[in-house]
Amino acid sequence: MLALDIGGTKIAAAMLDEGAIVMRRQVAMPGSAEAFGRALAELTADMPAPERVAVASTGFVQEGRIHAVNQNIISFWNGFALRDFLAARFACPIVILNDAQAAAWAEYQACETPPGNLLYLTLSTGVGGGLVIGGRLQVGACGLAGHIGHATVSLPSPAGRVPCGCGRTGCLETLASGTAIAREATRVFGEPLDSREVFARAATDRRAERILAHAARAVAEAIANCVMLLDVDHVVIGGSVGLAPGMVERIQAALMEEPVLVRVAITKAALGPDSGLIGAAQWAQAFEGRVEMEARAHAACAAHTGQADAGGHSAPVHAKK
Repeated sequence: MLALDIGGTKIAAAMLDEGAIVMRRQVAMPGSAEAFGRALAELTADMPAPERVAVASTGFVQEGRIHAVNQNIISFWNGFALRDFLAARFACPIVILNDAQAAAWAEYQACETPPGNLLYLTLSTGVGGGLVIGGRLQVGACGLAGHIGHATVSLPSPAGRVPCGCGRTGCLETLASGTAIAREATRVFGEPLDSREVFARAATDRRAERILAHAARAVAEAIANCVMLLDVDHVVIGGSVGLAPGMVERIQAALMEEPVLVRVAITKAALGPDSGLIGAAQWAQAFEGRVEMEARAHAACAAHTGQADAGGHSAPVHAKK
């Protein structure tokens, strides 16, 4: 199986054999559809022809097209015909799932003792999330389940309430993403900085530490909201920002400032940056008839939205480990 993890800053491609990654490559996410095609061709040039392609992608799928929630992250991603694009290159079934949902599924499978309700939260270029409730991955009628990065929090940005690329204001993504951290650091330090540089400075510069602590408090508030809404009892943090040194510990400390009732266990992603790749592969492989199941789920989405669409949408399925 070929697994692809397509995010705001990178494309990762991996060949899996019996669930294990045997070959993996990664490149920066290009800025155009043409460059995306070239990058994908280079990544997979000498890989064996796959029997199935599993995709973990930022955004959500309708009619085989990928749609961005935050339309500022990937310029060509809103309405991009991802399924047709891949079908023209690989003569095999293709399954597409949101990247954070895929990662949530993999991290749930990786738990020694599966929690009752798990929230996976990825902090990267943007902020994404996935939910496994009662052993069931939540995808939603139109693929939006778990998009916690576009739920609002009350904690304001030091620079004021920042409009989000999704069209809302006050989203968690505007406070805790790598993009948000870089934007705030650039404002505070008066020079262009990315999130990695903020983490590097945090040990010796209180201004950098305050930026990261503020982001952690926003994440903690969002986690507390999920606990109250869904009775989440375990939170897994992933993504380049989430896995950066000290970020999980900052979030844990911030959550301790919330009432005891919402102080749930928080851990780093056990599968690290490969959660999305592995989760997409597990989701694609776990059940026969996945493609047909997607078509039925997408028809339900059409009825829900009043749109005519056909196929390319994953459906929540109760699974045994």
